[in-house]
Amino acid sequence: MRFGYRARLAGWHGIVLGIILGVSVVVLDWTVHRIILDQVDAALLHAAQSVGAEIAGEGPTSPVGVLSIKPVRRLLWSFRPIIQVVDSAGGVVTVVGADAPLPIDPAQINKVIGRGKIVFQTVATAESKALRVAALRAAHGRAVYAVEVAHPLDAVHLVLGRIRWLLVAAAIAILMAIVATDFVLTRQVLRPIDAIVRQARRLSAASLAERLPHPGEPGEVARLVETLNAMLERIRESVEIQRRFTADAAHELRSPLTRLRTEIEVTMRRPRAVDEYRSTLATALEEIERLGALVESLLTLARLDAGEGHAALTSRTRLAPIIEAIVSRVRPMAARRGVVLGLGPHVTDAVVDVAPGILDVALGNVVDNAVKFSSAGGTIELDTAVTASEVFVTVADTGPGIPADELPHVFERFFRGRSARATGASGVGLGLAITQMLVQRQRGIVDIDSKPGAGTTVTIRLPLTAGGDS
Repeated sequence: MRFGYRARLAGWHGIVLGIILGVSVVVLDWTVHRIILDQVDAALLHAAQSVGAEIAGEGPTSPVGVLSIKPVRRLLWSFRPIIQVVDSAGGVVTVVGADAPLPIDPAQINKVIGRGKIVFQTVATAESKALRVAALRAAHGRAVYAVEVAHPLDAVHLVLGRIRWLLVAAAIAILMAIVATDFVLTRQVLRPIDAIVRQARRLSAASLAERLPHPGEPGEVARLVETLNAMLERIRESVEIQRRFTADAAHELRSPLTRLRTEIEVTMRRPRAVDEYRSTLATALEEIERLGALVESLLTLARLDAGEGHAALTSRTRLAPIIEAIVSRVRPMAARRGVVLGLGPHVTDAVVDVAPGILDVALGNVVDNAVKFSSAGGTIELDTAVTASEVFVTVADTGPGIPADELPHVFERFFRGRSARATGASGVGLGLAITQMLVQRQRGIVDIDSKPGAGTTVTIRLPLTAGGDS
């Protein structure tokens, strides 16, 4: 079973907090245990010192039971110690506060009497589970004694047990309160995300113009919403482009098919002369060629949209041979239209890091367009310019130019300007769209500068290969 983000967040927070509280309880329990035992030890030592002072003045048989024994700090239980005096031979001289002598450890007695050390230890007796004992050396004249002051630890253990359970209960209560608070706070914090999810589930291709609700405050959720809304806008634009592309493609395919059908139907209505059939077949062949070019362009765009071209192998490519090959290939068509096609004075053999085939197609489309839209007597010139980091390939023609209101649309698919429609120039408006995509895949840029009546200049900017300007 997989829990939601809210439950997992509260669960992990509870686990981490539980570990922290568990360690804290252990540390606090140990600290309180040491503090209370230190209080008991201090009280026992104070009592032992009082008894030792009494022995030094009055002897070991003085009435130690009535000594005024004041503990260092008031405890939560009554302090009534057991007092025992032991001589150097290990014999019990005096016992006060108990019916039986305290257990005698010869090693501890030797440490106290022989070496003069103060000893604290915990011993077990029949009457009590444990006794805390403080022992020190006392002397009366030449006689040396060990003074032992003890107190039962039953009450101490009872208090420590209560404190331990109190700490555990407090830790559990804190943990439960914080986990419950986590659920409330995460629900409050994630409420904008829930709203985003609900809105996103309602979105479809028909409602991509709608936007996800903004939380209204800056922060991580706001940045997420802004990023998603920007992504939705890009998706909407892409879907809109695809819709227009589909509609335009259907229209462009339908027109030649309609003309083909009309020509063939008219021809088939009655017997005709051979020349008429030949004319109909020639017209049909033109339409078929146009359909073939259109389908080829559509397939190229489809492959580019699918990501082809990104992985095209680039190499150090000399620019001049590609430009010269394109000019040689297109010059016959330009000559038939009465257009002069040539190279500019600055064509350089710069080296660029591109795929040669892709550059040939992209630049060839630009030159083809220039030839198609140039009138008889016009000129087309290909030239280059080199900077420290780029190579500029320009195709300048003396055609009719492009109106300013049409310039922003020249790279759109199936876009044909008023000049193209008026002159009946061949093409379906895909050449520049394909060129732009191909050049962008080669890390380049395509710019167009045009003025009506003054011609058009298309510039392809490509990154210059390091050390490859000659």
